[in-house]
Parts: sequence; C-alpha cells; structure tokens
Amino acid sequence: MKKRYVKPYSKMLAVLLAASCAGSVITGCGQTEAEEETVSEVIPVQVQTPQAGTLTLKNEFVGTISPQESVYVLPMVSAEVLSTEISVGDTVEAGQVLCKLDSEPAELQLASAQAQYNSAAAGVNSAQVGYEIAQAQYEGTEAQLDAQMGGQKNLQMYQLQIQVDGIQGGIDDIYEQLDDLAEDKADARDKKDDLKSVRNQARAGAKAAEANYQRAAAEVTRLEPADYNALQELIRDEFNNDQSAYEYALKQAKEDLDAAKGMLEQAQSAASAAESAYEQVKAGIESIEDGEEQLNNTLADTYKSLEQAEAIKNITEEQVYSDTQKIVDANKKTAALGVDSAAASVNQAQVGVAGAQVAIDSAEYQLDMYTLTAPISGVIEAVNVEVHDFASAGNPAFIISNKDTMTVTFYVSEGIRNTLSIGQKVQADRNGTVYDASITEIGSMIDQTTGLFAVKACVNAPGDSLLTGTSVKIIADTYSQENALLIPYDSVYYDDSQPYVYVAVDGIVERRDIETGIFDEETITVLSGLDAGDVLITSWSANLREGAEVSIQTEDGSDTQTTDSETADKTEPAADDAEEDTMSTADDAAETDASGIQEAAPADAE
Repeated sequence: MKKRYVKPYSKMLAVLLAASCAGSVITGCGQTEAEEETVSEVIPVQVQTPQAGTLTLKNEFVGTISPQESVYVLPMVSAEVLSTEISVGDTVEAGQVLCKLDSEPAELQLASAQAQYNSAAAGVNSAQVGYEIAQAQYEGTEAQLDAQMGGQKNLQMYQLQIQVDGIQGGIDDIYEQLDDLAEDKADARDKKDDLKSVRNQARAGAKAAEANYQRAAAEVTRLEPADYNALQELIRDEFNNDQSAYEYALKQAKEDLDAAKGMLEQAQSAASAAESAYEQVKAGIESIEDGEEQLNNTLADTYKSLEQAEAIKNITEEQVYSDTQKIVDANKKTAALGVDSAAASVNQAQVGVAGAQVAIDSAEYQLDMYTLTAPISGVIEAVNVEVHDFASAGNPAFIISNKDTMTVTFYVSEGIRNTLSIGQKVQADRNGTVYDASITEIGSMIDQTTGLFAVKACVNAPGDSLLTGTSVKIIADTYSQENALLIPYDSVYYDDSQPYVYVAVDGIVERRDIETGIFDEETITVLSGLDAGDVLITSWSANLREGAEVSIQTEDGSDTQTTDSETADKTEPAADDAEEDTMSTADDAAETDASGIQEAAPADAE
C-alpha cells in the first residue's frame, strides 16, 4: 500500500495554523458579529501538465554465479592412484590426462582375451584347412562322375562353349571398334569443317597480303625509275625538287614493301599449314571409312562362324543322356554335403573369433577406464584424489568448469516471471561492478525449496572476475506501461481506496478521481480520469481542497496568473462562516500532524 508522507515543515505549518485559528476564535468572543471580518485565503501552488510516456519498473534479485558448463570426472573403477599432476586452478584441455590408476587387473584381462582370440584364430585356420580338403575331395568326386558320364562329351561341350563365347566376344569387340571409329570419324569431320574454314581464311589472308605486297612493290618501282631523266622529272613534278622529301618517301615505300613482304610470307606459311592440316584430316577420314568397311566385312564373317559353332554345340548337347545326368547330379549333391559341413565348421570358428574380439574390445575399454581424462576444456575446481590413494568408482575425482561464460541463477515470483522473456537484457552487480547479462532460461516449475521460479542468465565476465558460488544483485526491467499519463507520485491523494488529484481550473481547485497503474518512488501512471491538458497541482497545502482559490507559482516564487479574489473585496462573509472554516482547517491540520501519513491505495504491481 502506498503511503504519503507529510514533510516536517508542513507539519509545523499545520500546527501554527491551528493555534492561530484557535486564538482568533477566542479573541472573536469579545467582539460583535458586525466587527468580525474574514478574508478568503488564496493558496499558492505549483503545477505541471501530465505527460504521456512509458514507465518501466526495475526489480532487484539475489543471484548465484555458476559456470555455464561444469562436469564431474568420475572413476568407473576402484583402484589405487598411481600418478596425477593436476592441481586446483590448473587449466586443462579436453582429452588431457588427469591421472592414472593401477590397471594391472585390466591388463591381465586384456592378455587373457588376447590369448582366447589367438586360440580362436587358430581354430579358424584349422577349419579353413578342413574346408579346403573337403572342397578338393568334392572336386575329385565331381571329376570322377564327369568322367563316368563321358568326360569327353563334357570336355567337348566346354570347348564348344568356349568357342561360342570367344566368337561372341569377338563380335562385341567389333561393335566397340565400329563405335570408336564412328566417334573418330565424327570428330574428324567436325575438325575437317573447322580446318576448311581456317584454310579459306588463310587463303584469303594470303591473297590480301600478296595484293598489299604488289602495291608496295609498285610504289617502290615508281619511285625508282631506271631512267635518270625520269627520276629528275619525278622529283621535280611530285616533290618540287625537294631531294630530302623524295628520299624520305622512297624510304617509307621500301619499309612498307619489307613489311608487306613479311606479312605475305606469314600469310603464305599459315595458308600452307592450314592446307596441310586440312588434307591430313581428309586423309584420316578416308582411312577411318576404309577401316569401317573392313570391320563390317569381318563382322559378317564372324556372325557366320557363330551360327556354325552354336549349331555344333546344340547337336552335341542333345547326345547327353538325361537320366544318367540325374544320377550324376545326385552323387554330386552327396559329395557337396561334406563341403557344406566343412564350411559350417569354418563359420562356427569365425563366430568364436568374433566373440574373442568382443572380449578384447571389452578388455581394452576396461583398461581405458584406468586413465582419467578431461571431458571438456576448462579450469580444475576440485581435486579429490592423491597419489597412492584409493579412488572409488562413482565418487568425483575432479571437478572441471568451463568459465568462458558464467551463468547466474535467481528466483522470481510467478507475476514477475510472466514479465520476463528469453534474451532480455539484465544487469549483474557484484560489489559495485556491473556486468551485462541476458536471460537464457525461464523455469516453468516452482522450485520446491524457495517456492519461486528459477531464472538463468548468461553473464559476460572476463577472466575470474566472477567466482563460482558468489552472490550478485540482479537488476531487471519487470512491469511496464506504455502510452500512459505520468504524474508525480506525491501529487496523488486517497479517499479510502479511491485515488484522486487536484487540478486548477480558472484559479479554482477541482478534485479529479483517477485510476492509477504502476508506480515507482517518483512517478505513478494514470490510466483514466485525467487528461494531458489538465493543470495538475503538485504542491501540498493543509488548506488545499475542492473549491479553494489558488495562485500558480513559478520556480522563483512569483505568480503566473491573477485570480478574481485578488481584486475583489472578500470581507463580506459572516463571522460564523469564518469561524467554521477556521476550525475545519485547524482540525484537518491536527489530524494530519497526529497521523504523520496519508494512506495510498495499492498499485497494480507485485
């Protein structure tokens, strides 16, 4: 519940006003009613206009620091500790050896398992030898039966089949060769088309270079006439008897001739190369076509050979007696039973090897248990074993914490829990040092010890600035109201449970019943009953009540407006009315002074 405290100087003023009013009443007893005059008091007040905004409440909680990741290294076996070089505060990497236990029993178990494996492996080898013997006996029996059936016929059928298969294989090879030749011919034709275009371009380039060369040669010939007189005439008519200009022109013409000659030679060489390449590809295509023709002829002959071989094979196979073949097949099955039995022995021996391998794996796993390693990288928080001590299975030997990021755990009520969200920023205060944090987990079940909900936040704390188990103060935004009118907390009064404020309207006090929301030490939100344009009275006076006249004061104490009461004559009211008003004021002041506080209705906050 909100309580409004009266300032000390306000209490003193109320007492003085009560005493003054009482004295006035006593003095008035000796005067006539006509002589009594009462002046209406104008109350100086301070005001402000309510502002729309957002009020967010901050709550503080006590949290406990713990590493984000902490593990207990538990021995899986009980044994003597042989060595350990790890101490509290050491930094270890995942997989690093922490200590070694006496592993002699596990080593003996591994040696026994290895011996069993070797024995089982020997059994597999023995069974494999028996299988090979049984297989050889079966093959011998089969050969004898085949000989009884007419080994020659079987041999002949085998040879005929090999011949048929060989011919069929030859046909397949011919088809593959034809496919390869077809691809080669297609590639050669594509290349021929490309080279033909190159050849034509090279020919055109050679013709153009030759024409350019002829033009350059004609220009040199023109500038070097065989007749001296013609030369003098050329110099006189074309170069105006400027011998140097003539010589420069002749030099340029000869240089152009040399350049044209070089380009002609290059073009002719390129044309010759293109022509040669084109002819080679053309000859290659002709060679491929000849090869295709030869392969097609060979393919036709091979098909004829295949037909003859299959006909001979069919005729030969029809001569085998079917009844006799059934007897031979039955005898072969009987002989094969020995091979199957030997194969079963091999399989059984292999199962034994697999079982022995499992025993080895189990022994090696047991042996690994005698070496304790770090499951994570971090700092050693506790070491509970020493050399020559007896490590017990299930009892923590080491505690390792990953302190790259710390976690703070604090507890909140259900109402505040519902205002928090994952990722929300909070602050952790440790002895005046504030660390940024963000909520990572919000409990959904009440903690049976505290009766509250657990909340966890990730704290960014460098190094060992926050130690495990230390307590910090968590500061978090909880309740918030947006787009609400914000007014001073001390400007709200309460009538029983009804909050109200005083506003100034044309110099007259009006009471406004309001609906309040959340509040802090200085500000409270107004949900209804007050508008942003109202002139809210923020100062307190014992005479402040609805209908009273007020003058609005600035910060320097001067009036900002003049009321009608300051210019009109206010000495008219009867003495009885004045006395009643005076006594009421004294009573109000006395009541306020006696209680010391005025009760405020509870706001909608937890």
